[in-house]
Amino acid sequence: MKISTAVGHSFHQIGERDNQEDSRFPDADRSRKGQMFFVVCDGIGGSERGELASSIVAAHFGKRLSKMNLNESFGDKQMLEVLDDAYIALDNAANDSNRDMGTTLTMLCFHAGGCVMAHIGDSRIYHIRPQQGIIYRSYDHSLVNQLLRIGQITPEEAAVFPDTNVIVRSMGPTESDQRRHMATVCYSTDVKEGDYFVLCSDGVLHCVTDEELVELLCSPLSDEEKVAELANVCASSPDNNTAWVVRIEHVELTAEEQEAAQTGNVSVPTLRDLESVTRGKSTLMTRFRKLFS
Repeated sequence: MKISTAVGHSFHQIGERDNQEDSRFPDADRSRKGQMFFVVCDGIGGSERGELASSIVAAHFGKRLSKMNLNESFGDKQMLEVLDDAYIALDNAANDSNRDMGTTLTMLCFHAGGCVMAHIGDSRIYHIRPQQGIIYRSYDHSLVNQLLRIGQITPEEAAVFPDTNVIVRSMGPTESDQRRHMATVCYSTDVKEGDYFVLCSDGVLHCVTDEELVELLCSPLSDEEKVAELANVCASSPDNNTAWVVRIEHVELTAEEQEAAQTGNVSVPTLRDLESVTRGKSTLMTRFRKLFS
C-alpha cells in the first residue's frame, strides 16, 4: 500500500491560558505534500514544565520517525522504539525543578502497511470519511472514561462528572518499567482517498463536538478554509488548542490488496493497548481513592 497525503494544515493557539504547553510536529501551520507522520502533545496543566515535556516528546517522535523506513510496515517493535527514544529524552532533561513534568501524546504515521494511530492521555485522534462519518476515534485515558468503562458510573453520571480534566496516563520521566506500555495503538489498513485524519489537544474538544467536526470536514470548503474555520471556533478556548488536519490524496494498492478489497476480505482496524498490566475494578478504585484523598 502506498499512501499519499495532501498538504496538511494546522493551528497552534494559546487560548485563554498564560503560556503555551501544546507542541506539534511538524511545528508549522502547513506540512509538505506527502508528509507521512504527525504528532500533537499537550503538556499537563499543573505539572512543572509541561511545555518542556510536550516539546521534547513531539520533537523526538518526529526525529525518530524521520529515520524509519516507512516503505515497510510499522508495528509494535517500531512503536516501542519510538516511545523509548522519547522517554530517554525526558529522563535526560529531568532535574529537581522539573521532574514532575508530563505530557499527553497523539501520533499518526502512514506506512506500507496502512496507518498507525497512537495516544496516551486525553488528546484525541479522529479518522473521518466524508459521507460516512467517524471511522475511528481514540478513547481518552481519563478518570471519567475509566470509571465509565468499568461500570462504576453511568453515562448520565459521566456527562456531569466534576473532574473531566483528570487523566490516568501520561508521558514523563519515571523509573517505572511499565511506562513504555501505556500507549493505545490502532493499526488500520482501511485508508481511502478523501479520508481525513485529525490530531488535537483537548482545548479543541472544549469548542467543537464530534458532529460539528464531521460536518465541517464534509463541507465543500477547501482544506485550508476548513482548518481556518476550526481555528476560528477554537480561538477563545479556555485551554491551549492545537490540531493537525490531514487529507489522504491517493492510495495505491498492491495486486494482493486489490484482490482482497474486491472480495471483501479486508482486515478490520486492530486496536492494541501496549499496557501489559490489566487493572481490575478494585485496583482502579484504590488508585483513584488515593488520587483524591
